[in-house]
Amino acid sequence: MSTVILRTAARFLVPLSLLFALYIYFKGHQSPGGGFVAGLVTAVAVIVHRMAFGRASLRHVMRVRERTLVAVGLLLALGTAVLALPLGLPFFTSGHGYLELPGAAAPFAWATVMAFDLGVLLVVAGVVVGMINALSEELE
Repeated sequence: MSTVILRTAARFLVPLSLLFALYIYFKGHQSPGGGFVAGLVTAVAVIVHRMAFGRASLRHVMRVRERTLVAVGLLLALGTAVLALPLGLPFFTSGHGYLELPGAAAPFAWATVMAFDLGVLLVVAGVVVGMINALSEELE
C-alpha cells in the first residue's frame, strides 16, 4: 500500500541510500563494510522504491533480473579468486596499487578485492530483492 508520504520520502531516501551504499562499497575494502553491507543497503533502497512506486516501476528502473545479478556476481567473485592461479599465486591472492586521479587530493588505493566485493554486492542485492519481490508478488 503506497501513500503520498512514502512516495515523497522514497524520492529522497532511495538516491541517498544508493549513494551511501556506494560509499560503503568503496570504503569497505580497507575497513569494515564492503560488498555484503553495500548489497544490503542497495537491496533496501530497491525494495523501498518498489513499495512506494509498485512492481511495474521496479521493472522499469531495474531492467536486469535478480537471477542475472546473482549469476554475474558469482562469476565476478569466482573470477577474482581464480585470477591469481595463472600467475602462480595462491587462490584468492589479492593485488593492490594506487591510481592517480586527476584533481584528487590523494591517489586512489585499489585492490582486486574490490572486484570480489562487487560480486558479493551483486549476489546479496540480487538474492534479497528477488526474495522480497517474490514474497510481495505472492501477497498481491
